Amino acid sequence: MQKIDAAAYRKYFCRRRANSKWSEKNKKLAAELEERGLMTEHGRARIEEAKANGQWDAPKSPAITDEDIERIAEMLVPYETAHANFLRMSPSVRKTYTRAYLDAKTDAGRGKRLAWMVDRLNKNLKPM
Repeated sequence: MQKIDAAAYRKYFCRRRANSKWSEKNKKLAAELEERGLMTEHGRARIEEAKANGQWDAPKSPAITDEDIERIAEMLVPYETAHANFLRMSPSVRKTYTRAYLDAKTDAGRGKRLAWMVDRLNKNLKPM
C-alpha cells in the first residue's frame, strides 16, 4: 500500500497468474470489493475462471511443520553460509522459505527454488 496523505492510501492489485491459488483472505477481499461496487469486469472474469478451473475451491496448502523446516535446513547444510543464515532467521521467515520450496510442483521447480533460496540466504535476505 502507498500512503497518499493522512486520510488516504492506494492499494495495488496485480494481475493473477493462471491457476494461482485463491486464499480465504483474497476471496473475502473479492467479496468486499464486489459488495462496495469496486470490482471490475476483469476481476469478475478471473473469479469465474478460478471457479471453472477449480482453483477457487482448491484445498488450502497443509501447514508447515517443524519437521518440514528441519528437512529444508538439512538440505541447506552443503551451503554453509546459506545454512547458517537460515538458522538465524526468525521462525516465520524459515517457514516462508520452507513453504516456497514445498509449493514447487516439479523436481525442476524445486531445484530452481533451492537455487533461489541459497542465493538469497547467502546474502542474508528474507524471502520477499
